[in-house]
Amino acid sequence: MEQKFSRHGFAGRPRHSAKKNGPSRLFRVLLLLLVLITVLCLFLFSGKERENPPAGSGVSSKPEAPVSSKLEPSPPPSRPEVSVSLAEPEPTPLPERKPPAGDPEQLGALLKIGDTGYEYYNFVTDFANQYISTVARAGEQLEGRTLFDLVIPTSMSVMLPESYLEQHEINSSDQRKAIEEYLYPSINGLNPAVKTVSLFDPLRAHAEEYIYFRTDHHWTQLGAYYAYVEFCKAKGIEPVPLTQFDKQEYPGFLGSFYSDAPNEAMESNPDTVEAYVPRGDISLSYTTVDGETYGQALIEDGSVYASELLYLIFAAGDQPYEEIVNHDLADDPTCIVVKESFGNVFLPFLANHYHKVIVVDYRYYDGSIAELAAETGAEDVLLLNNISMTRNEELVNDLSDLF
Repeated sequence: MEQKFSRHGFAGRPRHSAKKNGPSRLFRVLLLLLVLITVLCLFLFSGKERENPPAGSGVSSKPEAPVSSKLEPSPPPSRPEVSVSLAEPEPTPLPERKPPAGDPEQLGALLKIGDTGYEYYNFVTDFANQYISTVARAGEQLEGRTLFDLVIPTSMSVMLPESYLEQHEINSSDQRKAIEEYLYPSINGLNPAVKTVSLFDPLRAHAEEYIYFRTDHHWTQLGAYYAYVEFCKAKGIEPVPLTQFDKQEYPGFLGSFYSDAPNEAMESNPDTVEAYVPRGDISLSYTTVDGETYGQALIEDGSVYASELLYLIFAAGDQPYEEIVNHDLADDPTCIVVKESFGNVFLPFLANHYHKVIVVDYRYYDGSIAELAAETGAEDVLLLNNISMTRNEELVNDLSDLF
């Protein structure tokens, strides 16, 4: 470039005859030197620009590594490292709630504020990673079927404002971050086919409603209904409106928080168990740990139950194996629900969409879910567990043993 530019840009110019009264030879030599110096300076400046392009010019002096938006977590036990798109959206702001009146009181493992109890949650990386691996592996074993994972938050993070937790320095991990920023991205990074269903924000949006008990660690059936709506969105079906269920109410419920730490505030203001009974010809059979099989209503009449046992009216409580059959639907489809006690109040809503709902409590069932799905022809499998089990070594091991 330098020689070509010099030759054609300057030395190649045609020579003209010098006139008698033209510039002196010394002047012409000085002029020539000035031009050469100018050309040399222009060349050097141009070369420097090519080596160091200005910021924002779109030119790079060295090739850049391609940016990938694919999630590529490292497998547990180390924390999965997730590579995300630079355009990752900001989390949806949570609606601020009015803080409860009164100061918190710790009663053993229970946080009590007035007449309401809350369960502490502490994130444990090793057990969370084992849960992540288990769900991803389950998706591989159930290839050809749809696996849904629903992690249910407990009332602590959903019902209490962040400002209250911070003000009183309550030592409980952020459940929204644990689910939305760790568990779900890691699961989908290992197995994108798993449908993770986010429940935290929908529940938080209904936090002014009766979605968790005050004297018990479970959610109410109304809370489970809002989770069912999110499941229907993930599956692409229409949820049945609550108005198409028959509502029953059973007052006087004093649950696990009260039994663990009896106190006057809860005793004087017990919970009411609200039940939403699906309409239609629906039956339930269950097999106990002793191998005996029985039948009963999907939701029992709570008027014959002791007040502390009212949560057991839903789906026969906690049994190793159950079958819910909607005789009004054709002989398909079938789904399998792998759950613990939080799943009991969710099950009645599924009966409107499946001819058969097979229910397994992972704490008591010893079989293989993949084999069960193959035997029954189930098209969907739901993992329905509260977040506290993801920090519990024994429970995570129980779930892992099924896959």
